[in-house]
Formats: sequence, structure tokens, C-alpha cells
Amino acid sequence: MEDLDKIQQLEKKIKELENNLIHDKLTGLKTRAFFEEEISTYLEIIRQQRELIQSGDTSRREYFGFSNLSIIFFDIDHFKLVNDKYGHEVGDLVLVKVANTIRSSLRTGDTVARWGGEEMVTSLLGANEQDALTKAEEIRDNVANLSFPEAPELKITLSAGVTASDGEVDLTHLVRNADQAMYKAKESGRNKVLEFSQI
Repeated sequence: MEDLDKIQQLEKKIKELENNLIHDKLTGLKTRAFFEEEISTYLEIIRQQRELIQSGDTSRREYFGFSNLSIIFFDIDHFKLVNDKYGHEVGDLVLVKVANTIRSSLRTGDTVARWGGEEMVTSLLGANEQDALTKAEEIRDNVANLSFPEAPELKITLSAGVTASDGEVDLTHLVRNADQAMYKAKESGRNKVLEFSQI
């Protein structure tokens, strides 16, 4: 009986480890590693679909159903000042609340991950850059309207960069493009969204 308990405890720990490999412990968002794997897979499917269409073989098109993918890269503005002024406990609450706001604003099938620190990234399958821009603006607005009972005067804003791929751009370039657009948004005043195609 004791051995069975030990086995069950070990299985529980393994499941927790597996969950932690997929989910960020603080925010509950997907991890960067999971996100990279998922997006690489999506981009490969989109590339294969494009090649099939270009070759005239449309017999397998029903298996795909999407031809592009958009990325939104978010960064919480002045997050270091939040930690410095209110402490890391409030900083963690901000991260969780922003993560939940982003997640609840997305469609079923979209993915949001914690990229690192106060950076979060989302994928919108089948969305073009304009679709992603609209969604990013909605999320930016939702975050700007958040309130924090622990620090009533605290206001949080996001800067975001948006880009899209039809399978011709790989994951590295896709993320880099969204990241560049996000940094331009920060450089030009913060609390805004910029498209990579417009910078």
C-alpha cells in the first residue's frame, strides 16, 4: 500500500512538471517554449498549404482552413517603476491581471504566452495584420481601464507590435518583426500599437 502511495505521489509530481513546462507558473499563460513550438507548427502547415495551392493540388485544402497567422507582442509600460514604487507583490498582481485581460480578450484557438519578464505574445490563427491591429487596440484599451484595489492610483498601459505571415516568414523573423514594431511604439510615446508593415 505504501508503494502505491509513493507511485501516485510521483505521478502527481510528474503531471505538475509537465504542466509547468507548458504553463508559466505565475500567470498561467503558455510558456515561451510551448508558444515557439506551436507557432512553428502552424507556420509549416500554412507553408505546405500555400505550396499545394500553387501546385494546383486543392484536394487537401479542407484539412487546413487558414492561410495566415498574426503575432501581437505586448510589453507593460514602465513596469520597473511599478516594482520599484509598489513592490514585487503588486508587480506580480499586475502581471496576472494583464495576462488574464489578454487571455479573456482572445478568440478560442488563439494562444497567449509569457515571453519573459513583462512581455507577452499572442498568436491569432487566420488573422491578417489589420485583424491583429484591431484586436491589439481592444486589448490595449482593456488594460488601460484596469483598476488595482491594492494601489488605487496605479494605471497600467501596454505598448504592442503587430505582424502577420502567410508562411513565408519563419518564427524567428515573425517574432522579431512584432518585437521591432513594439519597440517603435514604446519609442514614440508608449500606450500604443504599431504594425510592422508601417514602421
